[in-house]
Amino acid sequence: MTQLTTLGITNVKERDEEDLCASIQETKVLSHLTLFVVDGEEFLRLDALSSPPPYLDRLDLTEKLEKVPHWYCSLHSLTFMNLRRSGLEEDLLPHIEALPSLHFLFLDDAFVRKELCFSRGFVKLGCLEFRKLSLLNKITIEKGAMPNLKFLGIRSCLKLETLPQGIEDLTKLQGCRLYNVSEKFRESVEEGGVDHPTMLLLHERCKKYT
Repeated sequence: MTQLTTLGITNVKERDEEDLCASIQETKVLSHLTLFVVDGEEFLRLDALSSPPPYLDRLDLTEKLEKVPHWYCSLHSLTFMNLRRSGLEEDLLPHIEALPSLHFLFLDDAFVRKELCFSRGFVKLGCLEFRKLSLLNKITIEKGAMPNLKFLGIRSCLKLETLPQGIEDLTKLQGCRLYNVSEKFRESVEEGGVDHPTMLLLHERCKKYT
C-alpha cells in the first residue's frame, strides 16, 4: 500500500510506534494522515518517523503527545493541521511558524500552557481557531506575525479574559468569532471594557466581508 494518498488509523497504541512510523515512511505520495488514540492513558508516539511523507498536505492527530515530533518543521507541503487533546506542555509554535504552506490551524485542547505568543512567521496562515485550551489566559500576536490571517476563532477558552494582544495588527482579518467565552472576557469587549475600542475596530474591519 505504498501508493496510498489517504491513511486513517484509530486505536493507535504506544507500542505501535516503530511499526507505524516505518509504514508511514514508505507512503511516498501520502497527502492526508489521521491518527486517533482511543485510550486516554496512551500517548501518541511518532518520534521514530525520521521524516514525514514529502507531499503530506493534511495532518489530524487526536490524543496526547509527550513532545512536539521533531519532523513537524519539515512539513513543507502541509496546508491543514488539526491537533486535538494533545495536552502539550512544550511550545508548538516555534516548530511550525516557518512552514511555508500552512493555511489552516486548529488547536483543540492541544496545550496545557497559560500563554501563547505568535512572534513571527505563519506567513500563509489564513484560518486559526483555539478550542478548549483550559489554562490559556494570554495570547500575544507580535507585529508582522500571521500577516495574511483572515479568520480567528476562540471557543471555550474560559481562562482567557481579554482579546489577543496585538490583534489590531491583523490587517487582513475578515472574520472573528468568539464562542462560550468567560464573563470577564465578555465584559472586556462590551462598552466600557478595556477591549471595547479594539472590538469596534475589528467590527469595522470585518463587516464588509460579513
